[in-house]
Amino acid sequence: MDAGLMFAPLSADEVAAARQSTPTAGAKRPIIPVPADAPPMAFRHPKLGAPSRSWPYYNATGELVGYVCRWDFAGADGEPAKEILPVTYCELEDGKRGWRSKGMPAPRPFFALPDIIANPTAWVLITEGEKTCDAARDLFPDMVATTPAHGAKSPHLTDFSPLAGRTVVIATDYDQPGRATDKGKPLHPGWDFGDKVCELARAAGAACVLHLAPERLGAWFWRDGEKILRDFPLKDGWDLADAADEGWTEEAIAEIRKDPAFLSPYLDAAERVDAADEDDDPTPGMFRSWPHGVEKRVDHKDKETGAITTEWKWFCSQLDIAAETRSSDGEEWGRLLTVTDRDGRRKQWAMPMAMLAGDGTAYRERLLSLGLIMAPGKFARDALHEYISTARPDEKARCVGRVGWHGKSFILSNQTVDPDHG
Repeated sequence: MDAGLMFAPLSADEVAAARQSTPTAGAKRPIIPVPADAPPMAFRHPKLGAPSRSWPYYNATGELVGYVCRWDFAGADGEPAKEILPVTYCELEDGKRGWRSKGMPAPRPFFALPDIIANPTAWVLITEGEKTCDAARDLFPDMVATTPAHGAKSPHLTDFSPLAGRTVVIATDYDQPGRATDKGKPLHPGWDFGDKVCELARAAGAACVLHLAPERLGAWFWRDGEKILRDFPLKDGWDLADAADEGWTEEAIAEIRKDPAFLSPYLDAAERVDAADEDDDPTPGMFRSWPHGVEKRVDHKDKETGAITTEWKWFCSQLDIAAETRSSDGEEWGRLLTVTDRDGRRKQWAMPMAMLAGDGTAYRERLLSLGLIMAPGKFARDALHEYISTARPDEKARCVGRVGWHGKSFILSNQTVDPDHG
């Protein structure tokens, strides 16, 4: 052997082979599925003790694969904190076996996979995490609620093939507008999780992928049996578990699900950008109107690269601005608004533009009484205000203060009679 090569660095393949052949201290290999004679899972965290909650994962034949465990505790600042770890039954290097903190090997099964298989026509509702999944199961009993193991961290390691031919509903967590990483980059974990799950579901052959946006339920909360419009922002990370904590029930959701805008087709990141450039967009520019509601364009600029990404944020249910209104002498300008309520009924209201001069409470109250649904928080209020005030509809209409003849037309409360046009 050439003496000059005796101490040459190992190749990448040689390093990998060495790692595989050399046991490491504390080595643990998951045994999948868990043997029938394995003891019950009694794993204890070295610092936190027994888990607060644990969720079993099963394969397609109903055999136990492992657990995801959660520990709830108070952090150093006194605020609630959590630790979530996978726990599997492992072969240990000393020849023993035991429950250890070790991830389930890929491809991992969906949580509640046997339920997905046993209900082949049910819609599959995917959440971010097992706790949220538990709440989703109670709120949407007609769907099969599930989650990929480890939530948003690694959905790509889950086997999505059971979703072939299924209708999938993705329930994303709420993203606080403007939240950023320590490097100043936009941080949107809910959208990131939803986009990845959408991509994987479509690749697996899902028949349809829909979106349950957090604003659909987060617009209200319940107190003493009364549904109250939220006038403060949703907290970052708000999810279906929070909805259940705030009083939402299966019965209350069944009522709001009558709204055709409750679920909308899921638009991933690329589609949200592409949709802004569609020629048939009914409200191009800063706003666009869809059957599921009205959205505002929000551009995010990367401070490092200067690249701009576009996000469309839903702020209210379907609201069309049909015409500009004014009196016969060119005063009392306004907007003719059309609200589509939760029963699919369309209602028109001639709103005076003067109502935009205040804080907007009066006109929002009127729109809400007609059946409009608004997202909670300042963003939605400001977006609605801007949407109405900046709209320039092609049609114009005349507002009158009484029934009777106005020029050649006879105006009734719900009809205009024009003798020249029959």
